[in-house]
Amino acid sequence: MSQEYIGGWAMHLPDALWAYKNSPKSTTRLSPFSLVYGTEVMSPIKVMIHSLRVMQMKENEKEKEVFAAERYEDVEGLDEKREEAQERSCKYRRRMTEAYGRMTKERVFAEGQLMLKVADYVRRGMAGPSKFAWEGPFVIRNVHPTGYYRVT
Repeated sequence: MSQEYIGGWAMHLPDALWAYKNSPKSTTRLSPFSLVYGTEVMSPIKVMIHSLRVMQMKENEKEKEVFAAERYEDVEGLDEKREEAQERSCKYRRRMTEAYGRMTKERVFAEGQLMLKVADYVRRGMAGPSKFAWEGPFVIRNVHPTGYYRVT
C-alpha cells in the first residue's frame, strides 16, 4: 500500500487520523474522542442517513433544555470514564512490566570473565538472532556499579 501512494500520503492523512481517534484502544476500551468529548463520534454517513440517534437529536432541537440536560449528564459521566480508562491503562502497563520481567534475566559479570559482543554490522541484514552475529571474546576489565563494563 505504501508503494501505491508514493507522494500522495498527505491526502490520506486526515482519514487515517479520523480512524485512529475514533477507534477504541485495547488498553482503555474507549476511543480518544470519547475520552475528550464524553460521547461517541457520529460519522458523516450516519448524519446523512437518518438513524435513531440523528432523529432523536432533531427532536431534541425543539426541546433544547432536554438536550442540554442529556449533554450535561454525558459530560458529568466523562470523569468516571476517564478514571476507568486510567485504571485500565495502569493495569495494562503493570501486566506488560510483569511479562517483560518474566522474560528477561539479569546477568552480572565479574572482572576477568570473557564475553561476546553483538556485531551490529552483521545483524543488520538478518531477520532474527544468529550464531554468527558476535564479536569477541572480550575480557571484562572494570565493573561499574551503574551497570556498564569496560572491556578489552
